[in-house]
Amino acid sequence: MPGAGPDYHRVRMIRHRLVAASAAWLFLACGGASPEPNASPASQAPPATANAPATDADAGAAPVANSHARAGEAWPLVGQTEEEKRAQLERLEKDAGPIKSNWTPPGKRERYGHAEGLIAADYAAVRGRLADFAHYDELAGPKFKKVSLVDKSAAGSDLYFQLPIMRGAVTIWYVARFGDPRPVPGEGEVIQGEFVKGNIKGMHLVFTVRPAPEQRTILTCDLLLTLHVAAPQGEVDHALRDACGDAVRFVRSSTTQGALPPAPRSQP
Repeated sequence: MPGAGPDYHRVRMIRHRLVAASAAWLFLACGGASPEPNASPASQAPPATANAPATDADAGAAPVANSHARAGEAWPLVGQTEEEKRAQLERLEKDAGPIKSNWTPPGKRERYGHAEGLIAADYAAVRGRLADFAHYDELAGPKFKKVSLVDKSAAGSDLYFQLPIMRGAVTIWYVARFGDPRPVPGEGEVIQGEFVKGNIKGMHLVFTVRPAPEQRTILTCDLLLTLHVAAPQGEVDHALRDACGDAVRFVRSSTTQGALPPAPRSQP
């Protein structure tokens, strides 16, 4: 600025340095570039991070590993009442979905992204698709930049995920361990992935699949991601529910040509 004194230039220089420092901290706290692990034999642990900081102090938030992770132990396996089943079916027959929302599940403190949909395919077909971990890249949808199976062992199947959030400003990555489907009280099964390692604090992905009349299936998806940095809750909510909606949509497209139209209602 013409005629500006030394104090003006000094303030401007300090401001630029603060902005640069903030950007560098955000980059390091989120792990920087997302390292992609190589496929490893079933007998080995999930692959190590190529460029991970040596300690938490070096980066503000280094990738965290959970060497004891076993899929299928955390989700509250609560069955639906008959009234809840009827209400869900009626809702999905009016709108086959995915119907997207955010919620805090019973016994949890964090907000999950949620989506539910009615699929015109029988239970076995949808369950089989969800248990096909080697092809989860086909289910993830466009929100996920990368999904791949990196390890398979008695403990479960380890999948690597990359997910841009905050409109692409940050890319998070993590490895999740999936176990075999577990029964839900009443009817249906749950397939879930538990956090193993990544540049986030934690994650939890749950698919719940239940049979519906006329050889149809109800699929719900719940997703939690917890970050090392403070992010606007609205942006996080949006990314989580959209990711769940994409998963329901892609399971549907890979098992059928689309949802059946609403079942005809009997006249009183």
